[in-house]
Amino acid sequence: MEQPDPTHALIADLGADDPDVQERAVDDLVAIGSPAVDSLIIAVNDGNAQVCTNAIEALGRIGDTRAIGPIIVALQDTDNVVIMAAITALRRIGDPRAVPALMQFLSNDDIYLHFHATHALTQINHPETIQALLTELGSDDPSVRHGCIVALGRLGAREAVEPLLKLVDDSDDRIRYSVAYALGDLATPQDSAVITALRPLLEDRDPNVRDATQEALGKLDTP
Repeated sequence: MEQPDPTHALIADLGADDPDVQERAVDDLVAIGSPAVDSLIIAVNDGNAQVCTNAIEALGRIGDTRAIGPIIVALQDTDNVVIMAAITALRRIGDPRAVPALMQFLSNDDIYLHFHATHALTQINHPETIQALLTELGSDDPSVRHGCIVALGRLGAREAVEPLLKLVDDSDDRIRYSVAYALGDLATPQDSAVITALRPLLEDRDPNVRDATQEALGKLDTP
């Protein structure tokens, strides 16, 4: 006798009153994997924030790229819990198609969303990601520039070294700090232009910039 498909019951449990039931449902759906994706995508549009959040979490953990479009749409939700789940899921899946949507959060006033979007971008190591981040280094918004710099540093994008050198004397303290930190990760002792550009920051007005510069030069074995 054919066994009943447990997916529908598990989808219903995503909105259960008991958080433990929700958690078990997510785990069980992840264990089912790809066959559960279509039902989970439908659940993303359920209208219930808890169901949506749990469905997105399951999709992110499964990692099926069919979910990219619906999860990107969920970034437009008005509930920050849903948005955070979508950002995390896109980070886990790691598909570069998510990059433009994630980059919109670099200008978001919500520091929490900005931080997690930046973190997500650092996990999508793809030429399209790096090129998008390099392009946005020219943004007028310092929050966008900061997020891009942090992401490029963590991605190990050596092609960012020259563009970052142009931001060493930026008027925003946070930009100079993030540039010094990123260059410490990206440069090598052979990058004399980087060392020359960083040394004046040892006398910067901002103590965080001075500390980041000291650390960066230390990585380059430069006193």
